[in-house]
Amino acid sequence: MKQKGSMTVAMSLLLFTLLPLIGVSIRASQIACARVQAVNGIDTGLYSLFSEYDKVLLETYNLFFLDAGYGTGTLDMGQLISQTEYYADPVLSSGITRCEIQACASDGFRLASDRQGKAVEQQIIRYMKGNLGTAGIQKLKEKTEENQSIMEHQEQIEAQGMEEVDTENVVPMEGISLDNNPLEIVKSLRKNGILGLVLPEGSQVSEKEQVSGALLSQREIGQGLGDFSYMDTKSNITDRLFIQEYILEKLGTFTRPKEEGGLDYQAEYVLGGKNSDKENLSYVINRLLIIRETANLAFLYTDAQKRAELQTCAAALSFLLLIPEGMELVQGVLAAGWAYVESLADVRILLSGGKVPLMKDSTAWNTQLNSLDFRASAKGRRGMDYEDYLRILFTFTSKEKSVMRTMDMIELNIRQIEGKERFRFDACIDAISMSFLIKGPENINWQADRVYTYDM
Repeated sequence: MKQKGSMTVAMSLLLFTLLPLIGVSIRASQIACARVQAVNGIDTGLYSLFSEYDKVLLETYNLFFLDAGYGTGTLDMGQLISQTEYYADPVLSSGITRCEIQACASDGFRLASDRQGKAVEQQIIRYMKGNLGTAGIQKLKEKTEENQSIMEHQEQIEAQGMEEVDTENVVPMEGISLDNNPLEIVKSLRKNGILGLVLPEGSQVSEKEQVSGALLSQREIGQGLGDFSYMDTKSNITDRLFIQEYILEKLGTFTRPKEEGGLDYQAEYVLGGKNSDKENLSYVINRLLIIRETANLAFLYTDAQKRAELQTCAAALSFLLLIPEGMELVQGVLAAGWAYVESLADVRILLSGGKVPLMKDSTAWNTQLNSLDFRASAKGRRGMDYEDYLRILFTFTSKEKSVMRTMDMIELNIRQIEGKERFRFDACIDAISMSFLIKGPENINWQADRVYTYDM
């Protein structure tokens, strides 16, 4: 019995020594568990907050943004913080290591419109990289470089002018008269409105227009808080190509109008920046005519058969106008006029859904010098279509301007949806920095800082 009692005393002494250590260990474990619970609660709150992303933006335009205006069009940080606390509270208050938020505030946030839509630009590029693939990107880049090379060569030919020719013994072209004077025909065409000349038979131009200053790129917009430039990805030479392909995929054009949008010709708006479909289409058509005139004039200068036709027609006109010594001058003016009429035919074909090669040959030429009727052409089965030519025009538009005007159109389109009439990009966020003061067991307080973004 003495031996048994001796063991009890020893164990009691040992337990007396260990109990404080066990108590300290339990307390430390409770605090560590509470800290983990606090972190989980904060992360859950932010994750749940960002799960409220705008579904229309994602499903229609593949853009991840949280509408922090909550349908009002005005950034509501109070509501955003309240939502975060609401989502975090169930995790923080559960179990035996309950915590609670003492204070919550935002240190910074990035709006979709900040820095000319930098966040939108990055999301567009990321989406298009996955959508096009490496092979598609390379093919698009090669085609763009090829087109630029062709256009530069054509400009060089135009700058050099037409080679001097021997004007003696040139037989005047038959059929040229006061009633069939190509110079007068061209002069008359230049006086007319271009839209009426190039529009396909039976087509109507959209009359839609927007109030000046209402669009994102035209109005005074809200600004984010803090510096999130460290999230920027490195710019690449192909970024512009990604953006132009995104525009052509998501927005309407004349040949593929977006009739349910605020404007029908939205890709043309990105290029022209005007407030009406008619103005934007006119802008694009004028620039297509410039591209085609340069190309057509280069072909006239280099094709022997066309130069011969120009000589015979110029001879007929110089005799008709009683200025035989001015044949070379007439030939130059005539070449410019013929190239212009051919360009009208080209643009008309493009707007009709046909194709026109960037560099022509004799089989792709549409008009006849002795009968300048560009409307009679029915060709246009090979070459580049209307959207291919828009791609060329996009290469002359800055990346930043393209992104902001694309946002104009997306914002305008979303506003056509019931319940989304006040949608604004400058109330949408994709990144936020928040600070939390958490009260844990035994009134211990912790401060936590978190940055959350859709790029994570």
